[in-house]
Parts: sequence; C-alpha cells; structure tokens
Amino acid sequence: MNILSLTLAVSLLATSLYGQPVRSCKAKPDLAGQCFRVHGRVRIVNGAGMVIWRIGTDRLLEVDDEVLPDNLSKYLNKPGDVYGRDIFGDFEVCPLTPSKPGEMQTVCVETASHLVVKDNTH
Repeated sequence: MNILSLTLAVSLLATSLYGQPVRSCKAKPDLAGQCFRVHGRVRIVNGAGMVIWRIGTDRLLEVDDEVLPDNLSKYLNKPGDVYGRDIFGDFEVCPLTPSKPGEMQTVCVETASHLVVKDNTH
C-alpha cells in the first residue's frame, strides 16, 4: 500500500469515527457585527419560531436555529410541548442582521449557560 492510499484510509477512518466537525455560530461568514451576551428567555412562538426575550426590555431576538449549543437543544428536543416551555439563561449571540428599532434582529446562539427550564401555561 503506498503512502497516499494509507493517508486516505486514515483520514476516512477518522471522519467516520468523529462524524461532522462541530459547527460554530461565530464561524458563520455572514455575521452582521460583534457577538454579545444577553440574559433572557428562549421560547418557541407560533409564526416566529424561536425567539429570545432580552429580560428587562421589550426587545425580541429571532434565533436562527441552524446551529445551537448542545445544552440548549437538548431542552428543545425533550419530549413534550415545546410551545409550553421557557428556557431562561445567559446567551452569547452573534447578529446575522443589523439591529433596527422596531424590528426583530436575527441572531445565532454561540453559548448558553445558567439554564433554567420552566413549563408555562401561556
């Protein structure tokens, strides 16, 4: 077996063992600014999908859920009514659209910490 075949076999084996590389929100090429931290509540809402309410404001951030931290997505994939679940915490988000008064800004979530999950009755 020549060195090229051996190298190819090892790389294919490594890919199959480790799967797809971890994707990062910060690595998206279309960011509209610097990432920032918010304390807020994640909720799935009819018509808008996933949003983060910035606690203490009337501001909602629309979440692009293509890439989510594992510790956040596990609560969204948990059996039950995701429309009846609130997830409070600290989130590092990266803007995908510019911030404009009166409009929801679209963000992706890089990290989620201090998560508290509560069922609500709407």
